[in-house]
Amino acid sequence: MLKLNLGKPDSKNEGFFVLNVKSMMLIVPAIVLGHYLDELVDNMQLKTNLQKVIVQTLLNVAIIYAMHKISRSYTREFQVSLAGLFFSALFFGMQTNYIKNLKKLLDY
Repeated sequence: MLKLNLGKPDSKNEGFFVLNVKSMMLIVPAIVLGHYLDELVDNMQLKTNLQKVIVQTLLNVAIIYAMHKISRSYTREFQVSLAGLFFSALFFGMQTNYIKNLKKLLDY
């Protein structure tokens, strides 16, 4: 039987198959949540880049908070394993409008 041990500090000693399953469990939600959050804020009728950045930042925090409250072992995986890094990278990486609005706001 496959035992994933989400959020356990021994995750660096896992086998290849377990690492891949964990990665997929973190990659798929990150892509879906990041994409739809980005689209949601982009489709809102916000006038300035500052408003867009603030709303998207607050929504990012709310989503991460909700996930943490629902499953602490799942969100602890973000901090203790290589597979967990994929969630953070893809969740924020999928939000291209967020990055674009930040650059416009900072005149970068």
